[in-house]
Parts: sequence; C-alpha cells; structure tokens
Amino acid sequence: MQETIKKDVKIIRPTKGLCGDKKLRVAAYCRVSTSSVDQENSFIAQVKYYNDFLNRSENMELVDIYADEGITGTSTNKRDDFNRMIKDSSLGKIDRIFVKSVSRFARNSLECIENIRLLKSYGTTVLFENDAIDTETMNSEMILYIKSAFAQSESLSGSKRVSTAIRMKMENGEFYNYTAPFGYKAENKTLIPIPEEAEIVIRIFREYIGGKGIGKIVADLNKDSVPGKPWVKERVRYILTNEKYCGDSLYQKSYTPPVLPLRNIPNRGEVPKYYVEGTHAAIIDKETFHTVKQMFDRNMLIYGKRQKREIENFVGRLICGDCGRVYKKRIVGSEPTWICSKNGVAGQRCKTHPLSEGALKKSFVFMYNRLQQHRELIIKDAYQKLLELRKAFFNSSSAVLDIDTELAELAEQNAMYVRFHSQKIIDEITFIEQTGEIKQRINELRSRRIKLMNNNEEERCIELLREAMQELEELPQAILLFNFNIFDKLVNKVAVMPDSLVFELRCGIKLREEIIWN
Repeated sequence: MQETIKKDVKIIRPTKGLCGDKKLRVAAYCRVSTSSVDQENSFIAQVKYYNDFLNRSENMELVDIYADEGITGTSTNKRDDFNRMIKDSSLGKIDRIFVKSVSRFARNSLECIENIRLLKSYGTTVLFENDAIDTETMNSEMILYIKSAFAQSESLSGSKRVSTAIRMKMENGEFYNYTAPFGYKAENKTLIPIPEEAEIVIRIFREYIGGKGIGKIVADLNKDSVPGKPWVKERVRYILTNEKYCGDSLYQKSYTPPVLPLRNIPNRGEVPKYYVEGTHAAIIDKETFHTVKQMFDRNMLIYGKRQKREIENFVGRLICGDCGRVYKKRIVGSEPTWICSKNGVAGQRCKTHPLSEGALKKSFVFMYNRLQQHRELIIKDAYQKLLELRKAFFNSSSAVLDIDTELAELAEQNAMYVRFHSQKIIDEITFIEQTGEIKQRINELRSRRIKLMNNNEEERCIELLREAMQELEELPQAILLFNFNIFDKLVNKVAVMPDSLVFELRCGIKLREEIIWN
C-alpha cells in the first residue's frame, strides 16, 4: 500500500482586494412618468436619495445620476438620459447602475432584456433595489423577464383603460381634446373663430374653388405678407381638408395600438372614427367645404396615378448653401442636373447654380484623392483638438458637482415647503410662489448640467474619427472614376455653394472642393 506523503503548503495571504484600491464607478437612473406636481416631488426625492446614498459610500465613486422626467417607459427612444447612460457604459465609464425598480428602468420586456444584455457586454451590472434583482449575481434572466412583463402588462392595461374611456366619450359626443387650428382659439371647451384669421381661411377656400392651385395660393399669401408667413403647401392643404372649418369634428383620426412601444399612428380603418356635426361655430359653409373636398379628391386621384420615380442616389444629400433647402433632380438635355428646390417657387431664386451630376462626380473624385493624400494631417489634427476638448470637459466636472450640490439643497427646500403646506403652516398662494421659484431654478440648473454633460459628445466624435481613419485605410488610395459606394461610405451630405462644394463627411469633418465644371 502506497504511503501518503503530506505536502507542505504555504498560504500567501492577499494584500489587496479583488479590484485593488480602485473605487467602483457607479451611477443611478431615475424616471417619473408624468410632469405633475406629485411626480416632480418624487423625481427630486429620487435624485436626492441617490446623491446622499452614493456620497456616503467610501468604496464607490459617483459617475452621474441619469434622470428622465415626464417620459414614458414603454420605449427608450425618447429617454435622453437613459441613452446617455448606455453610451457612457459603452465608453467604459460605469461599473454599476442603481435603479429603484424594473418598472423605472423599462416597461417593455424586450427592451429591458436587450439593454441588460448590452450593459453586461460593456461590463456594467444593474441593481434593482425594490425588486432585489442584481444582474451581477443573477443566474437566469427569467425573474427579470417576469418582472418586466408585469410592468409591461400594467402599462398596456393602463393605455387600454384610457383609450376605452376616450372612445366612450367620442360615441356619446362628449369628447373634448381640441388643439385649435389656424383661424380658431380654444375657449371654454369649444372653438371660437378669430375674425382676422378666419378671413384668410375664407380667402384660401375661395381661391381654390376659383381655380388656383395650392402652389399659387401659397405664393400669393407670401407675396401679400399675409399673417402666418411663411406659408407652405402642407399648411394650405391641411386647411382645405380640415372638417373643423365647417363646424364639424372628426374624432379618432389617429389611435394608439395595444403593442409596445406605445405610439400614436394614423387611423386607416383599423378602429372606428366618429364624425360629430355642429360642435362649434363654422368659418366655411358646408356646401363650400364639400365642393373643395370633391375638387381636392379628384386632383389627388389624377396626380396619384403618376408612377413613382426611381429613388436617386443623391436624393436628400445635396443641400443649397444659400437657403438650406434640398436640391431636386431635373433632366437638362441628356444629363441629369440638380437645382435648388426653392428656385422657381413664387419667383424666388438662390445665388447657387444648377449642378450637373458629372460636375458633382468629378469634384468628389478630386476631394477623395486629396483626402487620401493628406488624411493623417486632416484627421489627426481634428482628433488632437477633440482630445483637448475632452480634457477641458473633465476639468469642468467641478461645475457639475456644484450644480448637483445646489440641486440637493433645492430639493430639501422644496420638501420643506411641501411639508409646511400639508401641515397648513403656509397658505396655497405662498406655497405656489415659493415652490414655483424653486422649480424655475431647478430647471435652469438642469439645463446647465445637461449642456455640460452634452459636451461629452466629443467622445463619439473621437470614435467617428477613428472609424474614418480605418475606413480610409481599407479604401483605394486613389480613384480615377466616381464610385457611389465610396461616396456613400464617406459623405453625409454636400452643401452646394456658388463656386464650390462642401463635402460633410460622416465623421463630421467638412472639406471644400472647387466645382469641376464639365
């Protein structure tokens, strides 16, 4: 039998923590769904709570408190601070995020899971305090999915309840949600005609019946300096087709489908519409309105039969350097030519000239070859300047800290006035005056803070410059003929000047090139 030999093992004790002396970089995310007074207090309370909590922790370093106010949680598209938080995580600035609950983070199950996975890929964990869910120790996404599904179901149920209530009011003719169109003002839950604007509406209907096209009506309105200038075709077209001008109301022209993200879309027959006659005073008699409607429908039918033009490569990419409008394509002789869309409208003309596609392509070839030849000088110079800007931003971080300190003090003052008001120590007028001043100051500070934080957009610009350098390295060193794939990869848009073209690259750099006329 083999004798067991006892081995001498020496234990070398650790002298540092797993993360060394480095502090955990943490952030907090807050959100309230509406901008009512109670929710504003809740919002301020959340910001104050996380400021106090994170500042007391010695092993944590507060990166920022990301807060969206009065924004829905069913989609992240419009949550600016949420998206900024994701971006900062992608740049390696955040190790951990604190959130009160899953419903504050997202009410869309799919977006919740996708964003958690995205943050994990950046090395960022999330702690949902009320739900006791920590993505750092979470073995399965099932619990998080269930929680977010409940939040999503609650959001959809709430939307359905509101939609049903509104629909019942529409059926009973009791619905009121007027946004006063031109010619009216909203007053005492009805629409009241504004005499001077009503005369303009009558003129538009009279001229359309008289045979003037919408473009001619617009030109004459602008020429006569009619109030409401500048007039555009879409506005006149809206007036000619809006039933409110004959005293009626068509409800549910748009609706919100019970799917996430919740958004309002045009009603093209998916749900009922409700036409209610005589809801307010008319500006146009019904016979005139229906005559215009028949003429409008007939003209739309005629023009609607035209075949759709093939999408051009440069559509929306050429901008007039004089007025800022897009260039449109025209065929002059045998060569496609682009001109400013303002030219010829009501006798207007810009200082820029028509641009043939041949001249555009030749100018791009010259610009591209010059860029490749001097790319290190052009790109690296911009890169160094952005690095200096980023350094200046971090030096200004003390300004952000000062703003956060004052915000915390204002939050305490606001809470004090709320307490005094609830205890009848101060009256309603004093409460509104004091909290109004505090709210105004908070809005000013938040605007300053957002402006300071948005300066960090240089990080994205730096990444774009790096991508541009890599793109140029992979593309040909020089080209003899125009290549649209190269153009599309590099160019965002082109400003057409009287004697030159300004190519705005996707990385933000603008390069001027003299037009190479044919």
